[in-house]
Amino acid sequence: MKIVIIGCGFAGLSAAETLSRRIDADITLIDRKEYFENLALLPEILSGKVNTSDVTGDIRKFAKRTGANFIVGEVYDVDFDEKQVYLRRGRGTEVSAESYDFLIISVGAEPSFFGIPGAEEHSFTVNSLESVLSARRKLDELAQAQAQAKHWHWHCAVEGDGVAEDRSGVAEDRRAGDRSIDVVIAGAGLTGVEVAGEVVDFLRGRGACRIVEMMPRVLPAMPEKVSRRVAHMLARRGVEMLTGHAVQSVRENEIELRKVSSSESVVLHFDMLIWTAGLKPNRLSERISAPKVRGWLKTDDYLRVYGFEDVYAIGDIAHFERASRTSGKNAEEAERQGKAAAENIARALKGKPLKEYTPKNTVQNPRALISVGGNEAIAYFNGILFTCFAYRIKKHIERKFMRKFSVNRGEI
Repeated sequence: MKIVIIGCGFAGLSAAETLSRRIDADITLIDRKEYFENLALLPEILSGKVNTSDVTGDIRKFAKRTGANFIVGEVYDVDFDEKQVYLRRGRGTEVSAESYDFLIISVGAEPSFFGIPGAEEHSFTVNSLESVLSARRKLDELAQAQAQAKHWHWHCAVEGDGVAEDRSGVAEDRRAGDRSIDVVIAGAGLTGVEVAGEVVDFLRGRGACRIVEMMPRVLPAMPEKVSRRVAHMLARRGVEMLTGHAVQSVRENEIELRKVSSSESVVLHFDMLIWTAGLKPNRLSERISAPKVRGWLKTDDYLRVYGFEDVYAIGDIAHFERASRTSGKNAEEAERQGKAAAENIARALKGKPLKEYTPKNTVQNPRALISVGGNEAIAYFNGILFTCFAYRIKKHIERKFMRKFSVNRGEI
């Protein structure tokens, strides 16, 4: 019995771990990267609270511990009739196929720029380790340029050089030394507000951080009391929030906004733009023939892709809705779906009836641990909001998950 899992994020790894405990099967993991990247931790790369070893896990170690096979490659198509997964290995030159008896698709999501002119070309993202490291390098460059300009300003002042003469760019350099670093974040969802907090921690008074959000409040998907608390915490830390402003276009160092209430145009200057405004299904979803809801793979009550008995979709790529409750796209739901899908595969192999999946962290009733920088966070569960120990709880959960990548369970 061969089970193939495409995508080694929270959902895929949870499924693999559960399967390894429940049944004796040939489990094959496929991912285009050799390392798991904990997306929940990536914003803290910006402030330097964590480094790459803190946010990544060696999938080979995980596979060794769970007895699974691991293939580094990118899946480009699936033939459901022939039960074949087609992938490119290595640098994409070697093409191969993997057969399966059961297939789990957990390939996640990608940033969406909504076709806004210039948005992708002139912004940074934080959806992968590579992208967040690129953003951190940009922050470092801006800070270094500011420090050099201030040093030149000080040097000129000591030498008594006047600003009236603008030889060799002296006056321009002085103005650069006086100007703060302007960072704009597009999108005030969970990722956006966490990025804002970490940017403020990086800047340490050397610049300004602004969040742009089309909806009338930050965290529009969360209850209003959560939005108010987070907005208050960010404002206290100096973050400016421009809610009710829709992005129209982006140019080099400029972003054009439109006020939703009046259609008035607003142009902001920025030294750096970080895009956290939305997600779209992984590109594999476009290539495979299966029922979808706005591009997300539609699942039945058991997390199977609608119309299939041997194919499951879990995590961000899946659209699960039951009894008017829709699974949220978050790590908690991804892990729970991974376990539930694995349990149903085990039940199917043993001839037992499948169990319907019941989501907990839903669009209708969301729950979250949200950090806002400064080692502060808020927790919201079952209608209760609290801040005491919220950051410690968040870090404990994150560290606990990363232990999965130790060969021995006791290893940290």
